[in-house]
Amino acid sequence: MKTIKEKKCTKILKVYCYTPISKPLNGSLPRSNTSHFLRLTPVEYTYKNGKEEKKARSETYWLKGIRGAIRHQVMKICRESELEICHTSDKELDKHGNLLLPEGFHLTGACKDKVECIVHQIFGSKGNASKISVYSDPITSITHASAKIPIQLQNVHIATEKRIVQTFDGNSIQDFGERYFSGEFSFEIDVTECEEKELGLLIEAIMNLQKLGGGYNSGYGHIQVKQFQLLKRSINRIPEWKDESFIVKENIDETSEKKPVVEALKSWKEYLQEVPKCN
Repeated sequence: MKTIKEKKCTKILKVYCYTPISKPLNGSLPRSNTSHFLRLTPVEYTYKNGKEEKKARSETYWLKGIRGAIRHQVMKICRESELEICHTSDKELDKHGNLLLPEGFHLTGACKDKVECIVHQIFGSKGNASKISVYSDPITSITHASAKIPIQLQNVHIATEKRIVQTFDGNSIQDFGERYFSGEFSFEIDVTECEEKELGLLIEAIMNLQKLGGGYNSGYGHIQVKQFQLLKRSINRIPEWKDESFIVKENIDETSEKKPVVEALKSWKEYLQEVPKCN
C-alpha cells in the first residue's frame, strides 16, 4: 500500500544537567506523611539474571518545575539588566491593600497592547500563547545494569529523606519524608517560534540556571548545566499498513548548530543596548 509521509522541522534547545539532590515535589499522597513527585504509570521491563530473563516494574515520575526555573532565571537576568518586565502575578494588591508588584515589574500581560516586554514575548500570559514548550523524559530508578526499558526514560537515583520536626527526650515524636532525586538528566525547549534576541536570552538563562525545586537555601535543588545544543530536528513519520492496522514509524534527523547560537547571543546583547531601561 502507498504510504503518506509527514515531515516536521523544529529548533530544539537541548540541555544536559546534573544535580546532587533536588526535590521538585508535587505533594503528599492520601494517608501519607511523605511528599512525592508527580507519579506516572509504572513501566515494566526485563533484565538478565544469569541466563534467565526476568520481568520487573519500576515507578516513573514527572520532573516538575523546569519551565518555572527557566522563567525565573530569565526574569532575574532582565531585572539585572534594568528591564521592566512582566511579574508572575496579575494582581496588583493583596486582600489587605498592600502592593504586590516589586519595583521594575508590571502585571503579567499588561504590556501586550503597549510595548510588549521580552518576558511576555517568550512566555505569554493567560489568553496569550507562549512561544516555547518545555519537555523532559520521565525519571525512574532502575538498578539492573542489563535492564531493557521499552520507553524513553531517565534513570537517576530516587530515594526518601526522613526529616524530624520534633523530638522529646532524644526520640522523634513527629517526622515526615520528602522524595528526592540525584543524577544526570536532560530537558528540551522547543524554540522554533522564537526570534533571535529571545533565543539569546533563553540561552543566557540556561547557561546560568542554578535552581530546581524547593529547599535551595538549605542546600537542595542546586543544578549544574553541563552542556547544551541547538538542534535542527527533522521528524519523518510514515504510516505503514500491517496486520490490518497502521503502524507509525518515526525517523528523526538532528543537526547540532553553532552559528545560530552565536548570532542569538549577539542579538540579545544588541537588544539590551537599544531597549529603554527602568529609572
